[in-house]
Amino acid sequence: MLSVGAALLKPGGTLVYSTCTVNPSENEGNVAWALQTIGELELAPQPPHFRMGNEGLAVMGLSAQHAQLVQRFDPCAPLDTNGFFIAKFIKRAATERR
Repeated sequence: MLSVGAALLKPGGTLVYSTCTVNPSENEGNVAWALQTIGELELAPQPPHFRMGNEGLAVMGLSAQHAQLVQRFDPCAPLDTNGFFIAKFIKRAATERR
């Protein structure tokens, strides 16, 4: 799903990956996979006033630096939400690949 979405996305475009689970393999694992496999995608930093959830987990291949750029909402956290996860990617131009 992420690779198809990224292929359809124009350079400079935004792709939001969100799940309704706190399962690390569906969340951090898929984000790590996308960063390693889809060369044009990078995680977008969020302004502090947009951060409501906790940072992600540095697991499943996701670095601690990248874990800070995603948001994890735990159902036991003070916000009293259902568990879910959000990652915002930006697509770089192919010439900007790392």
